[in-house]
Amino acid sequence: MMDTVHFLRETPVWVWILLAFLLRRGFTALYDREMAIGRLFFLPLLFLVWGTYAVITETELAGISLTMMAAGLLAGTALGYRLWRSQPPLRNTDNPGMIIRGGTPLTLGLIVIAFCMKFILTSALYRQPGLRSTASFCMLFGGVTGLVDGVFWGGTLRLFIPWYSKR
Repeated sequence: MMDTVHFLRETPVWVWILLAFLLRRGFTALYDREMAIGRLFFLPLLFLVWGTYAVITETELAGISLTMMAAGLLAGTALGYRLWRSQPPLRNTDNPGMIIRGGTPLTLGLIVIAFCMKFILTSALYRQPGLRSTASFCMLFGGVTGLVDGVFWGGTLRLFIPWYSKR
């Protein structure tokens, strides 16, 4: 137990700031909100940049990790597209370039899952540095990273494509 407490205390402050930011985004997503259409892509892009950076810098077999990340992105996109099919569609507003995105607990839940998965994988690397050079861990790290980001892309595309096709 003390080892875990020590580990959590040694976690960089920016990780907790990122968690607070993501949770704030997730709680905001519980309610209908007006937003610029471009903001719809914020979380998927954030997770894509964060994930790609982590795959390149945290694993020694970046080629394997990136290949698995691409496969995970495809699978996650399909999963996210399916998960969001029951979500309310985007609605137009009177403000040009703005839409109303319906509230859902799905976003908050996925943010928490995504953060926890990334935290666990990165923590494993710091507790056992030898993992970064094993093919199986690099495949797992890349695949999970891609899957998590893909779910956000799938959900975003599920909302955006029908809205865009009706414009």
